[in-house]
Amino acid sequence: MATRVFSLGLLTLLVLLQSRPVLALMPYLDTESAVPVDRGKSRLDISLRDDRWNSDLSTYTLMTELSYGLINNLEFAVDAPYIFRNQKGPGDEDGLGDLTLKAKVRFIKGREANPVSIAGQLAVKFPSCDKDKALSPECTGEPDVGIRAIASKEFFPVTVDLNLGYVFIGNPANTSLNDILTYSLAFDYLTTADRVHVLGELAGETNRYPKTSKFQSRLSAKTSAGPLSALVGLLYDLDPAMALTATWSTGLTPASPDYSLSAGFRYQF
Repeated sequence: MATRVFSLGLLTLLVLLQSRPVLALMPYLDTESAVPVDRGKSRLDISLRDDRWNSDLSTYTLMTELSYGLINNLEFAVDAPYIFRNQKGPGDEDGLGDLTLKAKVRFIKGREANPVSIAGQLAVKFPSCDKDKALSPECTGEPDVGIRAIASKEFFPVTVDLNLGYVFIGNPANTSLNDILTYSLAFDYLTTADRVHVLGELAGETNRYPKTSKFQSRLSAKTSAGPLSALVGLLYDLDPAMALTATWSTGLTPASPDYSLSAGFRYQF
């Protein structure tokens, strides 16, 4: 046990030293499950997502998330992204995204008679990215604090996750940003192929940026609607400990990417 704890601490430290779009369970855009990692277990998620905003702008995000079940019903996680932005005119940029630390507590555990799990999550975003590069909407140079209510229910072979959250946005100097309400609904359908899951998600948030901000004017034109996207995808269980994912999503508002593609790998140990 001591060896496992030491190894986890070392891996976490390496992630922190290297230094995060979305507070989400891979491969979803912004949906978390109410079921935490088991006590003493860890989960490593690595994914690459391509967001295409228009013919002139695209971003690639290499995301690493490490989760650990500290005790029963309590999970801690760290998200660390590296972002590449390709844009005509200003040119290409890349750099570390914002590091996010998350703590999830399950208050109600689903059982056979009532298969609904209820959890709450606290997420703190640290401003580790370079705000002058505007690599993502979250890159403000200020910390954010988010709270989230999560409900998950299994209707075998379907699992449904419902999330509702609120994020207190840090305001940079001489800028007034809006706090945001986040919402998402996702499902996981285990097909008759046994190891293949079909995934779906609808995820959105209210607009954090005024119309006059640099990021809003560049990506969202003149609109007050926040990001809203729909996702479909597949998850393939290589074995009980490993899985591969692939997804495609489309933006439903101008504040969202036109479309996104992602591929990921999960390892539980």
